Amino acid sequence: MQSTPSGESTRTDSAATEPSDATGCADQSEGLRERKKRERGQALRQAALDLALENGYTNVTVEDICERCGVSRRTFFNYFSSKEEALLGRADTVFDDEDQPDIAAFEAGGPNGRLLADLQHLLASVVRTRLNKREEMHQYHLLMKQDPSLMQVQMSRMGNNERLFREMIQRRLDGAAPASAMPAVDENSAAEKNLSATSAMDSSSAGTDSAHCHDDEAVPVSTRAEALAALAMMAIKATFMRLRKVEGAPALVIRELFDELRDVFEEESA
Repeated sequence: MQSTPSGESTRTDSAATEPSDATGCADQSEGLRERKKRERGQALRQAALDLALENGYTNVTVEDICERCGVSRRTFFNYFSSKEEALLGRADTVFDDEDQPDIAAFEAGGPNGRLLADLQHLLASVVRTRLNKREEMHQYHLLMKQDPSLMQVQMSRMGNNERLFREMIQRRLDGAAPASAMPAVDENSAAEKNLSATSAMDSSSAGTDSAHCHDDEAVPVSTRAEALAALAMMAIKATFMRLRKVEGAPALVIRELFDELRDVFEEESA
């Protein structure tokens, strides 16, 4: 209760506070629903993997996975289109749900606003996601040994990696600010130009329009996006190779790789 200047008591306007409280509850509820959804998807995926290791991939059915998790077929198909997708992941992307916020930030021009620095940040995030699932990855390796046919399926999916990187980087480039609005000094510009030079012959043969479209890509891709996507793939592979030998943070390893590449390019262009 509050008092007016005349001394009369009046009720505090609780309606002003109710919307924010309701919003907070809604946000919290949404967060809980998303977490439960993610956990159920992970449980289904783990069940598919466990059953495949126990009984062989070809002997596992969607019904087996549902029974193991105590869910209906309808629930299963809310998450996955097939047992293959439950086991190997979606065919149209190599990234996990945990990667999506960093991917969205990168395509939107963040988190730092400098292309190479932001690409390093994204790659470190992708590597960390994989490292956080070491046990799951170990189980996948066991399954691939058990059923070599899955290796062929996985290899065909891995062919999507570089294409997805090209498209992500191109979307970032397409959303970049005009040159007149860019800072006068960009510490990454020289390195980016040198990286783009790796496919300069393709660019010159394409005429003044450096963007072109691959047969399997809907997004027209520039030679700069191609060069940076190739760099991303190389950096991820090199980072995993180095982390097998020594312990370290993915971000540090990737930064060292990029720094070494900058030194090489600077020496070559001197």
